[in-house]
Amino acid sequence: MHIIKKISIVMLTLLIASCSCFEPTPESGVKFSTVDDVAKVVTNLSTSTVVLDVNPESVRNAKGVIPNAIKLSSYDKYALSELPTDKNTGLIFYCYNESCGASTEAANRAIKNGWPNVSVMRAGIVGWNALHK
Repeated sequence: MHIIKKISIVMLTLLIASCSCFEPTPESGVKFSTVDDVAKVVTNLSTSTVVLDVNPESVRNAKGVIPNAIKLSSYDKYALSELPTDKNTGLIFYCYNESCGASTEAANRAIKNGWPNVSVMRAGIVGWNALHK
């Protein structure tokens, strides 16, 4: 029983650590966008902001993609050439839902590589679909 308790504590610690690494910190520069913010971007194609989907293809097939979103090849290994060449373009990343940290990781990567206007729609495709389907 003692071993099970130790294993449970270790697993819980690892779970908490893995989740918290995706949470944006004030110094990360990641801002938050709402579903309404994203809706304004996708309906105004003349905007200087783009929406980026970091979900895997299985999620895209099951839940769909926000209209006009750029589908990145990966949340952590996407080629920087997949992002707009104009680094002043606003970037809004999204993934599955509020519990998913892939969009934050992708956003932090963009910030580290020189895109200053970066945000995350934490509601993800699930939140989008709840309001737009």
